[in-house]
Amino acid sequence: MKYLTKEWYYGNKNICLDLEVDTKAEKLSEEYYKELYNSKLNSFLEEEKEVSEMDYEPETWEDIQIMDDEGNIISAREVMSEEEFEALRQQLLEEEQNQQDVEIEPYDEEASTNDFLEMHQDEIEELKENLPKEILDEVADIRVLALGVATEKVKDLVDKYSQECEMKFEKPFNEYNKHWYSIADKVPAHIKENYNFHDCAILKMTKCGNDIVFELDNSGGFTNINKITYKDAEILQNNFVEGCYWIYDEMYLCDKGYECHIAVDGENGYDYITLQASDVIFE
Repeated sequence: MKYLTKEWYYGNKNICLDLEVDTKAEKLSEEYYKELYNSKLNSFLEEEKEVSEMDYEPETWEDIQIMDDEGNIISAREVMSEEEFEALRQQLLEEEQNQQDVEIEPYDEEASTNDFLEMHQDEIEELKENLPKEILDEVADIRVLALGVATEKVKDLVDKYSQECEMKFEKPFNEYNKHWYSIADKVPAHIKENYNFHDCAILKMTKCGNDIVFELDNSGGFTNINKITYKDAEILQNNFVEGCYWIYDEMYLCDKGYECHIAVDGENGYDYITLQASDVIFE
């Protein structure tokens, strides 16, 4: 991968805090922390109870929203044929039916209380790990921040840092998209229209004569394709692990035809599969 690298992937800071401002967060106060914690806990328990008692209304999936190559949310009908859309719709209906068959666990206040505490503790550790020291030094009580409350100054600092992190995350996508648009008119339609395997699991990768064949579990993705054949292929980098997930991909033109970079996530973490091929065939 030239853009969506390991350094980029592991360097991402995921800061998604919707902070409330309260001047009480300026000072360390055990009394204020307990009051805030109990308030947030009670709200969480109420939501959990409501969900457990909610009547389930199945989705008909008359419209399906997906993300395009530029990160925009669009209707699947815009990029799929009627047959492809209906196949995806039926797949989602089947998955929904399977979910209905799973019995919803009754509300358990003690278990939900423990879940909230565990999530709170995890959030504290994530903030300590992801926020820079100059912001943490302005925080009187990291526990209060983890509950979504901060001073106005800290909120401004966190919001600014979050935006910077988002820009750093998006930058490689934007740069790769520029590359893709520069070569798109040289890539045949059957590849452009079908090369979309985000969140598909790669079950097997086998060599068949001069070809490399990928067998996919596409239940988690947005494609009906479950087999990819790279013609006259040569593996340049092989970090395939059975069942790893196809996360991102990049494509380049080369003397052989196409150089395909695939970022996968499996038991060994984020890694790459790179190969060259004269063509790519889908089944």
